[in-house]
Parts: sequence; structure tokens; C-alpha cells
Amino acid sequence: MRTQRELLDDLVRQGALTSSQADDISDAPRWSFSIRELVTYLASLIIAAGVIRLLALAFKDASEGAIAAALYVVAALAGVASWKLSSGSEIRQRFAEVLELAALGAALGATGIVLNQTDMSSRGEWIGVILTGVAAVWGAIRCTQNRFAGTVSFSVGTVGFSIALGALINSDSQILGGALILAGGSVVIAFAMLNIGSQQLARAIGSLFVIIGSLNVGSAEDWLRPTPIATGAVLFALGAMLLAPEMLVAGAFCVVAGVVMTTVEWIDNEMAQGLVIIATGLLVLGVLTIQMKRAVNRPMPGARVA
Repeated sequence: MRTQRELLDDLVRQGALTSSQADDISDAPRWSFSIRELVTYLASLIIAAGVIRLLALAFKDASEGAIAAALYVVAALAGVASWKLSSGSEIRQRFAEVLELAALGAALGATGIVLNQTDMSSRGEWIGVILTGVAAVWGAIRCTQNRFAGTVSFSVGTVGFSIALGALINSDSQILGGALILAGGSVVIAFAMLNIGSQQLARAIGSLFVIIGSLNVGSAEDWLRPTPIATGAVLFALGAMLLAPEMLVAGAFCVVAGVVMTTVEWIDNEMAQGLVIIATGLLVLGVLTIQMKRAVNRPMPGARVA
């Protein structure tokens, strides 16, 4: 796959662009935020915190049914506002996606309260599976249609579904729980290969949970200590192939963590442990430095960032 810089250089050679125009395109940020927009978001968060505090006081003695109804009303209002703003300017569209996430969160919270009043209350894991599954499906539908809301919903929902599923099957099994978290993170990374709204954000979230899952599996049994090394190596290789800095860093961290875990467990001599860890760290640092330079200097064409 050719890089953005190579494509721009071809256009310059063909006379379609000047060198300065190509440089402007290459250096231009994918997104831009004005100070006004950032202040608006900050003010909105403060106002939302105040509103939540007031609602908590107002519904202090209310029944769970009343709280669920109020959350459904909030979800409906936020959903309508999001729909109205989605066809406006770019700033309005981004705010619409924030409202979309708020509407989804309120609706899922209300549904969780309703389900908790049924026979499912004895198996709360089922409620978690249902709610996170809905979030993942909604995100999968929306992630190609908007900038970040669908990506956030799918990524968080998928990983949450993995965690809830592990608790449902066997909450006492660290290996199962870690493996499912690892699988959830891997699915999110795989989904980031598609033309979704925020590929870099999905890769970052997926990589984080690949690390968490790998460490959980590796720390469960002595013979599983090398697990983070294997998963980290795969993550690093994919990051190098895709020129994705977030995956490179996550893979390097996972490998180093796995080496430390394995060395401390399998090698009795403390001097040898230190030497092996230092040598591995230097090797990873050297490879990471080279790959990070490639990732920064040769961005993926058409990649969209968070």
C-alpha cells in the first residue's frame, strides 16, 4: 500500500499539485478544534455535572421505575438534539456525536434498571452481556457513519461484552477472563482495519485491552508467563506493518512486561534476570525507535484519527 506522501509526490510530478500545496496537505491536521469549541465542551461537562447532582437530589427517594423513566426521557431528548445537530456545521456534528453517546448511555442505564427489577437480577452478568452487546451492535452500525461516537460505542461495548461474558461463564477463572478480554481487544483492532470513523482510537483501545488480557492470562499460571511476549510480538508486527504508533508502543510494552514476568519466574539467578531484562529492553527500544520514525514519517493514506 502506498503512503500519503508517495501519492502526493506523484501528483507533484504530474503537475497536479505544487510542492508547497503537497506539503500543506501532508502537514494539515485531520481535525481542528477552536478554542471556542473546547471551552464549550468544558462548560457543557460542568453543566452536566451540576445537572446530575441536582437530579440525584431530586430522585433521592424516588423509585427505580421513576429513575428509569427519567433516564429514558433524557435519552430521548439527547437523541432528538443529536439528530437535529447532525446536519449542521462540523462543530455541531461533533457535538451531535457527544449527545448521541449521552443518549445511548442514558438509554442503556435505564434499561439496566428495568432488567434489574426482573428475574435477571439474580444473574446480573446477563444484564451486563445484554447491555454491552447492544452498545457493540449500535457502534458497529454507526462507526462507518460518524467520526467517533460509533467507534467509542463499538470498542467499549465489545470489550465490556467480553468481560461480562467471562463473568457469566466462570467468574473465578482468571485464564478465561483474560482470554476473553484479549479476544475482545483483538476484535476491536481487527475492526479498526475497516473504513470506520476513528481507526486510531479503535486501535488504541483494542491494544490497551490486548495488554490487559495478556497480562491476566500470563499471571494465572507459571507455564503461561510467556503469553504477553507472544501477543506483544504480534501486536508489534501489526503495528509495524500498518505504521501505527499506538500499536507499536503497546506491543513493545507487552513484550517487555512478558519478559520481566517470565524471567523472574523461570530464572533463579538475580544477576541473570537483570541482564536478560536489560538486553531485551535495549533490543525493543532500538526496534521501536526505528519503527516509530517510519510510522511518523510515512502516515497511512486516508487514515482517520481520533
